Amino acid sequence: MSDVPAAAVEVVSAAQTAAESSGAIWPYVVGGIALVVAAGYFGFKRMNRPSFVINQIRKRNLKAMKKEGVESNEATVDLDKLLSSIERHSIENKLSGSDMIKLLAPLNDKNRMQSAKDMYLTMQHIAREIGDNRLAGEFKGKSSGVRSSSKLMSGLLKRAGI
Repeated sequence: MSDVPAAAVEVVSAAQTAAESSGAIWPYVVGGIALVVAAGYFGFKRMNRPSFVINQIRKRNLKAMKKEGVESNEATVDLDKLLSSIERHSIENKLSGSDMIKLLAPLNDKNRMQSAKDMYLTMQHIAREIGDNRLAGEFKGKSSGVRSSSKLMSGLLKRAGI
């Protein structure tokens, strides 16, 4: 007879049966990949909404303003008004988040914004572009009365990288 005990033969046959009954692993792999792709698609759709993008911009601006110590100034309130108007415009026209960001591109142009007056003129230009003439008129009035040497505006300009 063999030197292998009978109990070991039973364990090996039970292990072999369990391995054979588990089947192929490929359906699980394909299912996992499909789940990751679906989660990525729905995550991208959620993050590409105008309201999500505007909220992220507001959080980033508030964090930068708190860092500078000028979180409750008039320029921040005006920028918030512009962001609200852009959000309304984007939702009404069913724009995606990336299309909405193109509207804000002039605010990121360092060559265009050399002073606080330039910032207000740029905000006026954006407001006219989206059709908010009341807000554009408000920014036009503020652009002529703003002083670029004020502490509040210097903080905003520093945050903008000017």
